[in-house]
Amino acid sequence: MSHPPDAKMPISSLLKALARGEGPARQEAVRALNLLGASAVPELIGAMKDDDWDVRNQAVTSLGDIGPEARAGVPALIDALQEEDKYFRSNAAIALGKIGRESRAAVPALTRALKDKEEDVRREAAASLGRMGPEARAAVANLVELLKDKRKPVRKQAARSLRDIDPETAAGHLTLGSAFRRWLGWHKS
Repeated sequence: MSHPPDAKMPISSLLKALARGEGPARQEAVRALNLLGASAVPELIGAMKDDDWDVRNQAVTSLGDIGPEARAGVPALIDALQEEDKYFRSNAAIALGKIGRESRAAVPALTRALKDKEEDVRREAAASLGRMGPEARAAVANLVELLKDKRKPVRKQAARSLRDIDPETAAGHLTLGSAFRRWLGWHKS
């Protein structure tokens, strides 16, 4: 049974585990790196280029788990939105949302991701824009367009994000009455 590296290990020990370990041990090393916070961001950015998909994906997730202190990872996460793998793109969008307003440079890339062919990517891009609040105002027109998406979860998230970014514009486009607002959770969420 493999145990995750101790988060108090020096970063050099975690890097050795990442470089020399196998499969799960490497993933655990990346997971432990996120516990070191901002000081681990350069290593996590490097791990995003790893040949092992699980290591790469864990690096993306870890950057998001660090939150706003991972702002130096935003350019790499923007690049990840262009990856072929839909799960990787979706997780990159989630990570940018967790970094929040510190990832405002990602607004154009997340806005483009609203047109992704995959539902999960569109929904997570919309959610991340919503977490940025008014910093994502440039995406409002695209979120309004997303209200017409064929998938209900995407439409619902677009409406929530509009509300979080620009409540006045959202109210102007969401005029279908109190039943629709209840459906959105407008009154409390």
